[in-house]
Amino acid sequence: MNRTSMSLCTVVLSAGFSALAEAQVPATAAALPAGSALVARYASAIGAPALLKSQAITTRGSLVMSGMTASFEMLQLAPNRMRLVTTLPGVGVIQVGFDGATAWSVDPMQGPRLLAGKELVEIQEQGDPRSSVRSSELVATVQTVADTTMGGERCYLVKLNWKSGRETFDCFSAVSGLIVGSRAVQQTSMGAVSVVTLLSDYKKFGDVMVPTKSVQQLMGQEQVMSITAVEFKSAAGVTIAPPPEVQALKKPSGT
Repeated sequence: MNRTSMSLCTVVLSAGFSALAEAQVPATAAALPAGSALVARYASAIGAPALLKSQAITTRGSLVMSGMTASFEMLQLAPNRMRLVTTLPGVGVIQVGFDGATAWSVDPMQGPRLLAGKELVEIQEQGDPRSSVRSSELVATVQTVADTTMGGERCYLVKLNWKSGRETFDCFSAVSGLIVGSRAVQQTSMGAVSVVTLLSDYKKFGDVMVPTKSVQQLMGQEQVMSITAVEFKSAAGVTIAPPPEVQALKKPSGT
């Protein structure tokens, strides 16, 4: 859960890699710390054991973009089910979810959609807590590629090749070991979108460390997400299901 998670920002705009225009420090591959060691240090720093044993995680907060402030709530149910509901005043409710079989998106502009292909793969990974700790169950290889800076902090840029076929980059703080920034190409209804995310203001919720501020740089704009609460509970009696308008899109069995 980081945005990557957190990619809590499944409410997507379009972006460039402007944040990575900061100076990089030349370094040979031999001088760079191993990507696997950086990932392991990060997992330990955020409290991976507590995060991975959680069955139901609810995250709440706000999202500021294009002069508007929205509220959001995301529910994650093990192993990879999730539902993100974002409420935009004057616009309406945007919902994205995955119930273990069906992935969907509903918004006032495009209406309901069933997600497939790369969009489906991404939402499955976003709902899986293992993606937040860059688990080897989901990530095939990691490689440190640069000693650089993001968000004004020195960090090691690590390239991750996911077993799903995705490629992303995380920048791990040279001091704290926490992720201070990331970049990826995200699949949306508009096609492939390049996104740079800066993470900061880490705070502890229970035994898990969470970045409470996430800034996504998109098409020359900034989308700022602030997390105010994270709850870890039992999943007993908690379910995630597509809304009626999405159910109506699903083909009956045998057709």
